[in-house]
Amino acid sequence: SPATEKNLIQRFKDITNAVIYGYVVVGVIQGILTGLGLFIFGIPRVLFFTIISIFAAMIPFIGAWIVWMPAAIYLIIIGKTFEGVALFIYGSIIVSWIDNIIRPYIVAKRTKLSSAVVLVGMIGGLMLFGILGLIFGPLILAYLLVLLETYRKKDSVSSPLIQENP
Repeated sequence: SPATEKNLIQRFKDITNAVIYGYVVVGVIQGILTGLGLFIFGIPRVLFFTIISIFAAMIPFIGAWIVWMPAAIYLIIIGKTFEGVALFIYGSIIVSWIDNIIRPYIVAKRTKLSSAVVLVGMIGGLMLFGILGLIFGPLILAYLLVLLETYRKKDSVSSPLIQENP
């Protein structure tokens, strides 16, 4: 029906916006956390590298590590071994895990889906589609769930009519 079609289109639009919003928000958070780590451990030109981190963090598999990893190596090479190792640990634990914790939460909250469903969509999408699967996986899974929910609602509405008319 036109009402069902309109509802589906709106839900698909909301889900797509939520996934894109999740990538942008997590990218900004990871970039800022990377910049904070660079500042704490004494890397020059922090603002420049923070901006690069923000944009890199929005791209699947590129991520903020492309900034903090070379910075940690740089610190080790110039003789600041403690700072380099500390930046590596900070980047590995704090910056990188933000992606795995916050993105599913943001997408789940905005799409009204479980965080576990979003995370399964991200992992399954990665396995099936590669890097782009991190975006497509949750979208496809959410679209499927919306279609199944719509079918279930339609079926439950029409079932009594079928039973009344033999």
